[in-house]
Amino acid sequence: MRRVTSRQTLSTQQGYVYYNVLLDLLLVAALMPLIILFYMYTANYMEDLEAGKIEWRLFSTELQAYLHSVDSIQITHGNTGLRVVQAGVEYDIEVYGSFIRKQKFNQGHEIMMTGISQCSFQLEGDVLKITAVLLSGSEERYEYAITGP
Repeated sequence: MRRVTSRQTLSTQQGYVYYNVLLDLLLVAALMPLIILFYMYTANYMEDLEAGKIEWRLFSTELQAYLHSVDSIQITHGNTGLRVVQAGVEYDIEVYGSFIRKQKFNQGHEIMMTGISQCSFQLEGDVLKITAVLLSGSEERYEYAITGP
């Protein structure tokens, strides 16, 4: 009866396990920066998906339609409101409590944005500047070029 020894199998590997581990570590070291970049990208992406920021973008886009081909524009209510006359129709866009509302000929109102802590409108020539502080604490700014009829 012959006995099989394990020395014979170990001697044929000649350090390949060590090289295999080194290659695995090298691969992990090469991929780690990519994993960190992916994590940072998703963190920024999730921040942009915050409800207040999305609502601000929608409000900005909707307001832009009211500032195209205006007859006149005027700041009201101590920089917290805006009166736009467009094709003979008068719109009041103003801060009311914690939201921004729109009124047509001072009748009824339509909520344009919620979650506002404070908001101010400034008119400098043909540029309207809006600065808003959301309830989440983030500050948003937007500038519009006003075009005439």
